[in-house]
Amino acid sequence: MKILILDDDTDLCVLLKMFFEKKGHMVLLANTLIDGLTIIDQHEPLIVFIDNMLPDGEGWKAAKTIKYKHPAIKINLMSGKDKSFASTYEEDDFIWEKPITATQLETYLQFIKK
Repeated sequence: MKILILDDDTDLCVLLKMFFEKKGHMVLLANTLIDGLTIIDQHEPLIVFIDNMLPDGEGWKAAKTIKYKHPAIKINLMSGKDKSFASTYEEDDFIWEKPITATQLETYLQFIKK
């Protein structure tokens, strides 16, 4: 699967990339909303992990546009602090509170394979 990690925390991006690549997935990284949206349009990942507070915008607000343009994408909303946009998520989106554990990611991968 192609997975995009969209977060300005580069350490988190690298850790998630290592985890998913060990599982055989192709991982793309972006640290700004504009870069992430460009990657989504060009590479059409199946899964997107998107942080809420990005340097150039609010990721969770962009999630609706992403889902509209690319309905097959599985959106994973991440936040370590601000959960004010939790009510904006779609029924098939996931909300992750940072820090995210390897066990949680393992469970998620098993869930989406069904």
